[in-house]
Amino acid sequence: MPEICRVIEEAKFTAREQRAAKNKPQPWIVLKLMVFITTGIMGYAGYVYIGRFCVEIIKGRRNGASKGTGIALLTVFCLLLLWMLWAYAMVVLTAPGFARDTSTYRSVHHQSHRRLFDHLTFILPQTGFMIKTITVFAVTLMNKYAFPRLDTLPEVPLPASNSFGLSVKDARAYNDLQRAASKRVTRRPPTTPVLAPEYRYCSRCLLLKPYRAHHCRVCGTCVLKYDHHCPWIGQCVGARNQKYFVNFNLATAMFTSYTLSTFIVYTVRSSNNNEDLDPQQILITALSGLFFIFTITLFLSHIRMLALSLTTVESLRQQSMKDREDHMLADVFGFWELRSKRRVKAEWDKEWGRIDREGNMWWAGSNLQGWEETMGSAKRTQENPWGWLSWILPFRINRRNYAETGMSYQLNPRFDKEGRWRRRSEWPEDLR
Repeated sequence: MPEICRVIEEAKFTAREQRAAKNKPQPWIVLKLMVFITTGIMGYAGYVYIGRFCVEIIKGRRNGASKGTGIALLTVFCLLLLWMLWAYAMVVLTAPGFARDTSTYRSVHHQSHRRLFDHLTFILPQTGFMIKTITVFAVTLMNKYAFPRLDTLPEVPLPASNSFGLSVKDARAYNDLQRAASKRVTRRPPTTPVLAPEYRYCSRCLLLKPYRAHHCRVCGTCVLKYDHHCPWIGQCVGARNQKYFVNFNLATAMFTSYTLSTFIVYTVRSSNNNEDLDPQQILITALSGLFFIFTITLFLSHIRMLALSLTTVESLRQQSMKDREDHMLADVFGFWELRSKRRVKAEWDKEWGRIDREGNMWWAGSNLQGWEETMGSAKRTQENPWGWLSWILPFRINRRNYAETGMSYQLNPRFDKEGRWRRRSEWPEDLR
């Protein structure tokens, strides 16, 4: 018996060490390595464009370009370079916001929670296969006996259009819904109470996470309004630096597009004049094209997500629900029946609302409100004295309540208090 207890204690100690190792952040030099590389690329691009391109034009060593043209090219380039460096410094030096710094959300009984999770760490690996088997078996029995078989229900007759005034479009939608219901294909939003305290407790940080906070394995901590971990800035994109991340992507897209276009134009002119091509300019041209595609894609995707009040993690969940519905409808309708699929989705939207809007737990109500939540108001206010300029330049907004940024969010009233999506009939009267 003592040997068994000793084995259990050793297993528990090993599991605790493994959990602590997983929660350990990466070394500082590994996290910030890409920051040094990115800064070096920016500096090298500035050296090539200014020293080996603009200066050559100003000195008259290039045909087809005057001194005034060289000065104009140099001025615009320096302004764009300073804009990009400013935005990059802001997003790198501004922390995304960490839940561990918000003592309000620390659990009072974190020691008891830790003992509980220590026991679970040992028990669950031993019984995981058994629990999974029992769960699958129970769900199978519930689907077979506890719920009615929709495919055995009598088919509801279609009302005649001349008797009830049903349009052809509604009649087709009715038939499509009947086909989907016969295969038990309906919209099934998740029923997990994700906002309940037991679902928001982080066993690694030992705290109750604020809304929209998630644990980053790379940084080893919970981040407020976690969007994603970006190696190019050496940290996560979260509540307090997401605005600067968007500003940086816009500035980089403008900078790289300007560098790419001017280099292409003058490279073509040099080849027509039989001048030698600078291999370093060709390298910067290739890098500019690569980073332009990368940053403009990020910028456009973040415009959409900010307008919908979504983070990257939340957007992936919404897309997962859409993909699941597409797969279910593919089992009912052929690939050529695109209109039938759209009609069924439209009927589901009438019952529940749209997935990425009414079905978004943090939807602000409109695209402009969602955008202004992060980027600041278009009008000058005390929180944002810069107005719409903050959408472009990395000005700091919300200085007075900066410490509260990322701490609380307004829940979509179409959800209950525990984060479950409700049908339209259960919404507040003014939202139906």
